[in-house]
Amino acid sequence: MLWTHKYKLASLGLAALLFTARLGATVTITSPAGNSTSINAVRITATATNEGSSFTHLEVWDNGTKLGDVFSTSVNAIYALPDGAHTTTVNAVTGAGVVLDGNNISYTVSAPCSNSSTVQCGFDELGSTNPQISCSPPSGAGLWSGNPCVAQGPGSSQPTSASIQTITEGAPLQDNAHTLDGKSLHLSETQASVGLSNILFKADTPTPTSTLQSNWTLDMYVNLPNPNAHIAFEVDVQYVWGGFWTKFYTECAFDKGLWGVFDGGTGWRFLDGTGGAPLLTCSRSQFSPGWHHIVWNFQRASGGYPIFSSLTFDSQTTSLNNYVPSTATLTGQNQGVFGALVQLDGVQNASQFPVVDVYVDKLNVIHQ
Repeated sequence: MLWTHKYKLASLGLAALLFTARLGATVTITSPAGNSTSINAVRITATATNEGSSFTHLEVWDNGTKLGDVFSTSVNAIYALPDGAHTTTVNAVTGAGVVLDGNNISYTVSAPCSNSSTVQCGFDELGSTNPQISCSPPSGAGLWSGNPCVAQGPGSSQPTSASIQTITEGAPLQDNAHTLDGKSLHLSETQASVGLSNILFKADTPTPTSTLQSNWTLDMYVNLPNPNAHIAFEVDVQYVWGGFWTKFYTECAFDKGLWGVFDGGTGWRFLDGTGGAPLLTCSRSQFSPGWHHIVWNFQRASGGYPIFSSLTFDSQTTSLNNYVPSTATLTGQNQGVFGALVQLDGVQNASQFPVVDVYVDKLNVIHQ
């Protein structure tokens, strides 16, 4: 009888352990991938199954430093991390601080951009001209300037004010709303009381190219604090060579639900899947507040007109099959000069959305 009693107690103990395991949490990290190489802005995604357990939040750690708490069963956030080897850990934790389960992933952070003859890094860190805003901004200054006098269309009006700000945050970054690597660009406009207000911001490279460049990549991160204030959001690269002014202009036209590209001569061509154009949709929800990664790949034809190869948005790549909207060309001066541009276009309801702004970080242009 004594032996049987002990056996029953042992059985109950084993059952209790099994029951506790079934009530536990299981953490799975889905990005970054193990043994991969990431840029400084690392997107960490993980989930925890809540099988009746009492965990209240997830903790995100990196190399022994706590990055933050996420009061959810999943995390999807970008963290600015320094170059080097990293081991990121995500734990499922109870309100009393008990770790129910955790998982980790090891990878390397390495900034892929270094200034050379084929790369212009950190357009967002070039500073601004004085004055910042002008209807005739200087050309080739290697600094950001804003032109509020580019007509958006019938009924448009100049913004009441506009500004260019360099945002600087010290380490460790407490939030990633304003910068990813400690320094970013904040572009904004205050709309006029009536009409559609817009402003075009641009900066030319401090070091023009000295040879013909045929293949181009625009790689940048953007954060629109309020996508509802924008009727469209435009990001561009332009390049002058051999007397031709090539415009790699792109925009997400929220009012149309489509990406558009500039045809090189006469205007915009929206990618609606007709007339030989690919179908490429976009929406304000894609630009929900937070950082979003945009990578455009282009080619410059020998005749100077643009060829649009692909768009990658938040890791999803869409091939445009080397789309040529037009072979029309524009003439231009300033041989070898290339620049990056961002245009803010406000919605009609200026009283509801008076401020239109964007944070820009890690804006790099690769050409070869």
